[in-house]
Amino acid sequence: MVSSALLALYPACTAQSRERRGGSDIPDLTAGSGAMLPQAGAAGEGGAFGEAGEAGAGGAPVVTPPVTWCAAYQVITCVCQQCHQNPPVNHAPFPLLTYADTQVPYPYATSKKKLWQEMQTAVTSGYMPYMGIEDPPVAPPVQPLSDERKTTLLTWFAEGAHDEGGQECPMTCDWTKGPPDGGE
Repeated sequence: MVSSALLALYPACTAQSRERRGGSDIPDLTAGSGAMLPQAGAAGEGGAFGEAGEAGAGGAPVVTPPVTWCAAYQVITCVCQQCHQNPPVNHAPFPLLTYADTQVPYPYATSKKKLWQEMQTAVTSGYMPYMGIEDPPVAPPVQPLSDERKTTLLTWFAEGAHDEGGQECPMTCDWTKGPPDGGE
């Protein structure tokens, strides 16, 4: 009953369903849809997701490329690895040095949830990066996530935390040698 009520609210779905039941070809649901992907959070761009009204040449919706692993890794090396080193510092529970580190089951080896999903929760809630202002304090003080870096990570998570673009990325910030110059 509920499904028929929902279909009544969305007549386009009903039409497609009838078309498929009628034995005709399966409709191309991507034709002309211009699927919107989250933006990579590049400097000067808006929020984490493309605006529905954006249009490119010929009025087609703008489709942004997915966030690459290297873009996410830059944030991880310059922010997360302040504590998530090997060995971890400031009571961080695990290192985040490689793409594989983000993909391990969490919190147990038999868990279906992946570590990147826990990272997504921690960043979304604002719990991470832990600034250590209260108890327990962290030293040296932890640098916060900029809005741009937060958008990059959250978009990468929203896209499924894939290794788009490959896993060979330069280490932008090496915290094991002390804080990088300029916090970058």
